[in-house]
Amino acid sequence: MAHSRKRINGRSSGTKKSPMLRSKKLTITHRSQPGGKLFSTSLGFGIAIVLVLGLALIVIIARGSAIANASGGGPTTGAAVGFGSLNHPKGSCGNIGQSPCTPATPDWFNVGSESPGTVAGAILASSDFVSIKNRFGCGLLDTPALVHAYGAHTGMDYYDDDHWVISTRDTTGMHCGLFDFVYDRVHHRMRFSSYGVVTSQDPHAGQAFPYITSSVALASLRSQRKIDILAGTHLELIFFPIDPSFPYLNSPVHKWAGGGNSAMNPMWHMIGLDKKDYFLGADLNVHAQQDLPIASGQP
Repeated sequence: MAHSRKRINGRSSGTKKSPMLRSKKLTITHRSQPGGKLFSTSLGFGIAIVLVLGLALIVIIARGSAIANASGGGPTTGAAVGFGSLNHPKGSCGNIGQSPCTPATPDWFNVGSESPGTVAGAILASSDFVSIKNRFGCGLLDTPALVHAYGAHTGMDYYDDDHWVISTRDTTGMHCGLFDFVYDRVHHRMRFSSYGVVTSQDPHAGQAFPYITSSVALASLRSQRKIDILAGTHLELIFFPIDPSFPYLNSPVHKWAGGGNSAMNPMWHMIGLDKKDYFLGADLNVHAQQDLPIASGQP
């Protein structure tokens, strides 16, 4: 009996404990479910935020790279740039095997030849001439004069290219202006450079440009240097980049009144029988090449 009772008690004891254990387990499981869901939800939101931030960072980096490339910054290695590359459309110039592209400059206009009549016609049709003529009423042209750039290699077209200079008259025949155009011989084009107003009090109001004629220059060479020009050569108008130490051409320190510092104030260039270069300008004195105040570094 005792043995039987013990077994019953054991079973009773086991039966009584089992619901309690199951109940506890259920209770624990029931309490842990909200925490698990909250953790899973938070983890999901965290991953989503990280992905969004990562995508945003990629977009920002890509945009910054595009801006750097557009502004010329960033490394120069990598994808090719320029005409014919992947990020530029191919054109009829600038690619391998093609001629270089002419820079787009709307100020230039074409001129068919170096004939003074052709040059005058191109000037008459240019927008700058029409605008100035309408403003000052000075639209009758004299014959254009070609002024050569003398030994200049500055990288600036004003000094490196030749110029066409032309004086203008009003309807009464009085000279009232002086036009200067840069002449790009290689591309057969010109552009407006400057315009000088000539008043009735100006000593050149009754003269056409150039104000010193070639015959006066030749006569001065013969009289001052006792020499004639070399056979087969001819007189040319020239100008040059002036030495910066001559801020005022007729200053007490640096005296120079010979001109040549601009295309509108040129000098006559002559080659003598001795094969030396001679120059005559506004002061009517014949100068040797070493006398000219040309900017240092010029050949």
